[in-house]
Amino acid sequence: MLSGCSLGTSAPNNQPPNKDNSGTAASGIVDPIPNKEAASSVDALNKPFRFLVMGDSRGSSNGINQVTLRALLTKVKGLNPLPEFLLFTGDQVVGGSDVGKQLGAWKNLVDDYFPMTSVYPALGNHEHDEVIFSDVFTQLPKEQLTGYRKTVYAFDYGNSRFITLNSDRKNEKGNYVIDKQQRDWLEDQLKTSGKQHVFVQFHVPAYPVGAHLGSSLDADSASRDALWALLDKYNVTAVLVGHEHNYNRRKVDSSFDDSGYHFQNTIYQLTIGGAGAPLYNGSKETKQVVVGPKASYHFMIVDVDGGKATFKAYDLQQNEIDSFTVER
Repeated sequence: MLSGCSLGTSAPNNQPPNKDNSGTAASGIVDPIPNKEAASSVDALNKPFRFLVMGDSRGSSNGINQVTLRALLTKVKGLNPLPEFLLFTGDQVVGGSDVGKQLGAWKNLVDDYFPMTSVYPALGNHEHDEVIFSDVFTQLPKEQLTGYRKTVYAFDYGNSRFITLNSDRKNEKGNYVIDKQQRDWLEDQLKTSGKQHVFVQFHVPAYPVGAHLGSSLDADSASRDALWALLDKYNVTAVLVGHEHNYNRRKVDSSFDDSGYHFQNTIYQLTIGGAGAPLYNGSKETKQVVVGPKASYHFMIVDVDGGKATFKAYDLQQNEIDSFTVER
């Protein structure tokens, strides 16, 4: 069960490596400063911190399942310590012709619990419109990858780098892909991070297990495998996705070798898709599925302390549905 406290949050630096115009001292991206301040920055880099992950909150009230999303965020509000920021794995809203209005309503709702400067969403297939998404989420880093606006970005916090990719673009066959342009940018972010942990977020899973099996990034297995080869090469801490409306943890290792790639590391793909969208029951794929799929509304808390990242998922009734640790 979760312990209680009053609400309080602080926002990470949400700017790309270079100048920090957020004013926060907690970021791992810092300019040269006098020794006293440098020592303080080192302390901030090594200080334990907590963040929150949720996804898929679409529903019928302004495109949102407002009742469930508020109920989950109210549970989070009682955490001790409180998360520093929120990652959201996409499909914030139903979308359609008034997607901008829906996303505005989503922002207003979430801002009751988290200041928007500490909220980092991924573009879902229901938001779809990259221009509107970028215009609504003005707090996100300015365009870091040419042509992708604010849908592809990275920021540092403490000893970790957080990377968000756009999984909504499609190839000539109409299949979701994270293409070579994004993969090249991703590799640059991975090889230059200098961080103990790297967390990568996108909406459409690389390895779905249920309703979207065969229609996610797995539909173009060659580009999917090229993507995962990069995640494996740099041994990222975890991959966070949504799209399938349940919770599941899948262990991707050498047993998934394909397209001429050999994966050397074990990396968990965490499907975190239960913030209000209609829940999915059942599984079509069980290979290396460690936990789930669990068709329950949920959120995940991640505690980072040095080389250790501890992941805990809770349902709406505050029951722990998964718990594990990754060390890097």
